Amino acid sequence: MRPHASLLDQESAVRRRVERIGKWFDNPDVDIDTRRWLLIAGAVAMLAAFLRQPILALIAFGIALVALLTRLWWDNSFRGLTYTRRVSQNRAFYGDTVEVELTATNAKPLPLTRLEISDQVSSNVEIVSRQLDRTEQANAKILRTMYSLGMYERVQYTYRVPCMSRGWHRFGPAVAAASDPLGLTARREEIGGSVRFLVYPRMVPISELIVPPRQPFGDFKPPQSVVEDPIRMAGVREYVAGDSPKRIHWRATARTGVMQTRVYEPSASPVAAIFLDTITFSYLWEGQNSALLELAVTTAASLSSQLLQGRHQVGLYANAPIPNRTRTVRVPPGRRPGQLTRILEDLATLVPAFGDRIERMVVEELPRLPWGSTVVIVTCRVTEGLQRSLLRLVRNSGTQRFVIVAIGVQPTLLPDIRRRIPVYHLSDEEAWDTIEQITMTRQA
Repeated sequence: MRPHASLLDQESAVRRRVERIGKWFDNPDVDIDTRRWLLIAGAVAMLAAFLRQPILALIAFGIALVALLTRLWWDNSFRGLTYTRRVSQNRAFYGDTVEVELTATNAKPLPLTRLEISDQVSSNVEIVSRQLDRTEQANAKILRTMYSLGMYERVQYTYRVPCMSRGWHRFGPAVAAASDPLGLTARREEIGGSVRFLVYPRMVPISELIVPPRQPFGDFKPPQSVVEDPIRMAGVREYVAGDSPKRIHWRATARTGVMQTRVYEPSASPVAAIFLDTITFSYLWEGQNSALLELAVTTAASLSSQLLQGRHQVGLYANAPIPNRTRTVRVPPGRRPGQLTRILEDLATLVPAFGDRIERMVVEELPRLPWGSTVVIVTCRVTEGLQRSLLRLVRNSGTQRFVIVAIGVQPTLLPDIRRRIPVYHLSDEEAWDTIEQITMTRQA
């Protein structure tokens, strides 16, 4: 039984080897028919034997050798090939220049004389002294880079990307295409991975101070502090029905046996909540005015920077989505380190969309804002509905102050709006990417 089993094992091994060779010849991914080339070489060899022509025999041998070497090149061309990307910085301001390094490494003894890597980049990417190819996708372009890699060679290209538009700038994924030295076959392979960097929106100085630096009600002192600082505790007092459970001082309660509530010192920082309206037209089919939207984003970013420098607590709200994250932008007011960075990141990544009306967002968020906040609405459409909604809020709240910043066309205001709410107008005569200072005019 043992000799018979050994013969069966040998036959099975030979059968598997033959199947592997057959699959090697019949691989559908290879664009060269090795079997056909070998059949041609065999036919030429038979003709050489029949005619007794050694030159034909050499030709047959050359055809067979080229076919086998080309096939082996196809199998090993992308082995040991690596492609990496690196950016000089992950965050950049408008007007900066980011360097992107693309590196191809051939870690094998087989050279790649012609290698083309087509990197898919986002549509907002521009490269100095380099033309990018268009694609069928509206939000993507192609960066084609040619390499000639010898044995164990690494080649690096550095591109300079000017930051002239906000948002994520992405490089990758890519497609690598290599051809053999004779140009008989080519191999393509997708290269995954990507790198990206974020460009913040443009910020410019603002000539007017539309939000008072200290007392939002002038010389009038409110009976309670406008904003309380949760870091600075002034003391404790007995618990009163209605106090927030977050204010309960448990150690003092355990020590005295009576429920105690924390009392905080008043904060010297007034609060400003910026509401950005990203809808530039009244109807969905009218689309979006990208120039007006960018001017509004620039205004919101500049206001946030100015107010934070003036020691305000600043929050940002916008009726636009952030892709793969949130449907709207909601940054609660604050002045802690990193607040401006968070606001700029959300402004940089929001995309235009026909979302909820900004007046509805103001109504939803107003109860959550601190007592005495200043609400600044930056909008390209000062509609009658927005004005009436703000007038109702002014009459009902009595503690918040409202300011309207109208972008673009000079608005038509209701008589009560002129008396109750300050309205500032910013003309769009100067484009958002060329304006050097934001100058608003107060609507009388």
